[in-house]
Amino acid sequence: MRSSATSPVFLRTVKQTGSRLFAKTADWIRKNIRRKHWIIGFSTVLGLIPASTPHGAIPFLPSCAAEPRPAAGWGALWFPDDSTFAVAAGRELLARPDFTAAICYLRLAEGARDQDPQFLADLGEAHWGAGEHEQALAEWEKALALHPEMDDLLARVWKGYFEIERWDRAEAALGLWMERRPDDAAAKYSLALIRAAQNPGSALDLLTALRNAPPPIGENARSLEAVIRAAVARRVPEYIFASTGEELIRQGEVGLAKEALRRAIERNPNYGEAYALQGVAQEASGENPEESYRRGAALAPDSALACLVYGAWLRRRGELGLARWWLMQAWILRPGDWIIAADLAQTDFALGNPGDAESWVQQTVALFPDEPEAWIVLAAFYIENDFRVAEGGVPAARQAVILAPKNDRALDLLGLGWFKMGDVSLAERLFLRALELNPDSAKAHLHLGMAYSEQGRVADAQAEWETALRLDPNGAVGAQAGKLLGSNG
Repeated sequence: MRSSATSPVFLRTVKQTGSRLFAKTADWIRKNIRRKHWIIGFSTVLGLIPASTPHGAIPFLPSCAAEPRPAAGWGALWFPDDSTFAVAAGRELLARPDFTAAICYLRLAEGARDQDPQFLADLGEAHWGAGEHEQALAEWEKALALHPEMDDLLARVWKGYFEIERWDRAEAALGLWMERRPDDAAAKYSLALIRAAQNPGSALDLLTALRNAPPPIGENARSLEAVIRAAVARRVPEYIFASTGEELIRQGEVGLAKEALRRAIERNPNYGEAYALQGVAQEASGENPEESYRRGAALAPDSALACLVYGAWLRRRGELGLARWWLMQAWILRPGDWIIAADLAQTDFALGNPGDAESWVQQTVALFPDEPEAWIVLAAFYIENDFRVAEGGVPAARQAVILAPKNDRALDLLGLGWFKMGDVSLAERLFLRALELNPDSAKAHLHLGMAYSEQGRVADAQAEWETALRLDPNGAVGAQAGKLLGSNG
């Protein structure tokens, strides 16, 4: 005989009772919505809600992976109709930062907050941190449409467009910004840079107004203005763009330099020097410059610049024989140039001819004994190649510092020389002096990290190498910093 405890009637009654109890409990939670934080905390203590699970997942609720889960994370998942939990969780993750998880939580609140400009600003910040730049700017643009008076957001928009090289959008946002902040020298110079790359003559008024701006803006503005005025005087459009592009490379604005050089080549597809400079800008931004360098040298074999940059690139590639030929062409076209001499010295040294290599840099100093750059070339040859550091490198670096006591490169080389000779304490002081003069010197950060590592200051060393990698992500210094971080991690 079937037990009454397992009869279908009994089971159906239990299920119905359970369903009614569950429904009443859920209804009670909804009615006591203001007590959500208390409910969640009490439930966690009782073990009804686990404090954490692998990857923050709940088997019966949607999940945003974050470890540890943000304080408001459970509230966001148990009470999806109340966006305050999701927003609080997203902002906590933004502060960590954990951008991917922040996006997930903020998206849970999107429908309820799509008219809240601060929410849109936070969502954009999360997308930007996750590398989704176009989506970030779209969210910031939505926020500005709701509240165009938000100056901090407008600044974020123009800087964002500038960073991703959307020059037309950056210029439009900068125009609005300058209407509100006409005395913002940094913004005015950014606007001048964009105009210089697209129409050099149109930047002159802005550059003139910035002549007396604080450093480095004033100095850079004067230099760019002088280059453009000299180029405009020649009345050759492609030359104007190429000269402007070269100066933009010198100032580290490689994205804008590529824009100016593209316009130079559009106007004259056979302009070899413009191709050579385009290769320099491409290499600086991590692109493959081979085609530009080859075309530059082929179209302008009588240009010292085209021969030099192609030869130097071949040397870095290890094609030493061909590199030396192009570098010799550059030297014939521009004898006495210490930049060419430095590359010839490095090439001969790599070919196993240290005597010939040394003669290149020594004759440069003989030609320009009062020029600190010549002594820097000589010091770099000795010190960076670990060749006669004590006899030639340190004295040459010392002479460079005497001639240019505020030259960060000279101080850095002198510090590196003493580091290689075993005086780590003196080397550290010299590296720090170099960084006082130029906080963006990737080499000085790299070398200071080496000094800290030698002293056992591992965390300080890693911080310096991370800075060097950030400052030179695509170059040789950044690559060396990355290796040091990997081997000392």
